[in-house]
Amino acid sequence: MNIYMFPALNGDCILVEYVVSRYILIDGGYVDTYNTFLLPKLVEIADNGGVIDVLVVTHIDSDHISGIVRMLEEDKLPISIKEIWYNGYKHVQSSVNVSEEDEIFAHKDICKETRSVNSIPISAKQGCTLSTLINRKGLLWNRPVKGNTMKVLSSYLLGEATIHILSPNSNDISNIEAFWKKKLIKAGLLSKAHSNEYWDDAFEFSLSQEKPGFHFHEKKVSKSYDLLKIKEETYVPDSSATNGSSIAFTLETEGKRVLFLGDAHAETIVESLTTLYGEENAPFRFDAVKLSHHGSFSNNSPKLLGMISCNKWLISTNGEKYNHPDLPTLAHVITNNSDAKLYFNYELAVGVELMKEDYHNGYNFEIINSSSDDGITITL
Repeated sequence: MNIYMFPALNGDCILVEYVVSRYILIDGGYVDTYNTFLLPKLVEIADNGGVIDVLVVTHIDSDHISGIVRMLEEDKLPISIKEIWYNGYKHVQSSVNVSEEDEIFAHKDICKETRSVNSIPISAKQGCTLSTLINRKGLLWNRPVKGNTMKVLSSYLLGEATIHILSPNSNDISNIEAFWKKKLIKAGLLSKAHSNEYWDDAFEFSLSQEKPGFHFHEKKVSKSYDLLKIKEETYVPDSSATNGSSIAFTLETEGKRVLFLGDAHAETIVESLTTLYGEENAPFRFDAVKLSHHGSFSNNSPKLLGMISCNKWLISTNGEKYNHPDLPTLAHVITNNSDAKLYFNYELAVGVELMKEDYHNGYNFEIINSSSDDGITITL
């Protein structure tokens, strides 16, 4: 199995070759991520007969979704995509019942703060978001659940592979619906089921503007080289409804088990792993783990990290915007796992800091940075 973690700034764009020439694409980072890194790789794969079996868009956030939107805007897709897993407006739908004129007005009101002065206004006939593009391309959408919401704890066969969905759960879906409903209430909308392109637009734009619900860590170097002391920092869980709606899953194939956490909430993952594998079998062994939310401590709780045994940990971020990953997250990973290897798709200050000998007293771990401009490849 090969895992390609592309440079996506503070976002995610991960391509998994789970068997030869069979791929799962998880998120697309930003538009530049797609144009510069993902597109050439997809063309190369397609030229060699490869296909994307599943495109997973974990949740609505510009650092995960923008590159996928750009790809689906292409007149012709660069590669065959068999199906897409993504929870859009219709999967967490609050209901509205207003005239078309009022809908257009409300949509513009909801979206106005996200549009630049020079952008083209979005009308009822100009859907430009992922949900609209999926429909226009005729892609199979959430096929395993017959077009309904992808959520826990469902298991699906993908050729010789098995995927177990760990997030979102019903509470996470309710939270994202409540967040969206506040927007509808503010706009004075009523209640009857309705769906249209501009509601897809409004939903995606609205969620992309949600304020962070996680604890912000200042970019500073710890005064202590004692990893046990660093990991004592108080855990404050992420309260972002958008992050909580992330699709997270395990991938099991050819004797390997990998955990892809998106930006999911730790509490949901803990509950799902315990139900799936049995509390008595913890710690659960994985061959690789992509840390949730770029290594934020608010999404990777001590309880979650304590129930996982793994020596390959993946961190996707350039460290900008929210200063991820958080040092307490990495301290838990290092102290809980012997011979831990931490893979970064950018060289970060926190990685350089952890290379100091003082941190290695009593701990054997390795920091592995990308050796090229096009990201890092992890082979299992």
